[in-house]
Amino acid sequence: MQGFMTRWGQAKRGLIGTWAKIPSMESVELLGHAGFDFVVIDMEHAPHSHELAYRLIFTAQAMGMAAFVRLPSRSDADVQRILDGGGDGLLVPRVTSLDEARAITAAMVFSPAGERGLGATSRAGRWGMGPVEDYVRHGNDECLRMVQLEDWDTLHQAADYAVLPHVNGIFVGLGDLFLSSGRPAGDPEVQALAADVARTAAAHGVLSGIAASSPEEGRRYLDMGYSLVMVSNDATLFGKAAAAAVEGMRGA
Repeated sequence: MQGFMTRWGQAKRGLIGTWAKIPSMESVELLGHAGFDFVVIDMEHAPHSHELAYRLIFTAQAMGMAAFVRLPSRSDADVQRILDGGGDGLLVPRVTSLDEARAITAAMVFSPAGERGLGATSRAGRWGMGPVEDYVRHGNDECLRMVQLEDWDTLHQAADYAVLPHVNGIFVGLGDLFLSSGRPAGDPEVQALAADVARTAAAHGVLSGIAASSPEEGRRYLDMGYSLVMVSNDATLFGKAAAAAVEGMRGA
């Protein structure tokens, strides 16, 4: 089975995704029917257990999408189980130091290069029915290890994160950037910084990720060269569509 990083290397454009916040396999299935390239199962800001995340990973992949998981914290406690559950990669929220990034991504790579333990009888190892070498190679070479940089000073150090041994993706967290800096996503300085991070990531051979609130904003990030661009989330997409339907029926 072709891994995500190989598929990304064959892509001709940035990929389009969204957050999966609704605890439902059916909503993820619908995102696949809608044509998204990937979903990020949000364990930080949504009520997803390990068991549910596992099932949503399976559903997304069955629909032809890549399935990433945003960890609930910067701790490495969830890394092994999610990757052994077959996730295509992990996003680490609120990374604020190089040491944090170095430690958490080392937990995603097998020993001796990293600290991940062998679990070849898991779903990622085809329940022990595949060669152990393939399981290890896939885990080391095909999984996304993306750190979220979400404050002004950290984002200006993106190049330092891009050269860490096990980091292969940098995500710009515009929401927490607003909280810490007071600058909204549309601020010219924020947009200039976002463009600089995309260029920095490309120059160092790592992927770049960002989230947009609208398709118009998302297309702007695609034009900047972002590898992974997320637009909205399943709950907001559903809510807005439902509200528009009600408004249309009432003639408001």
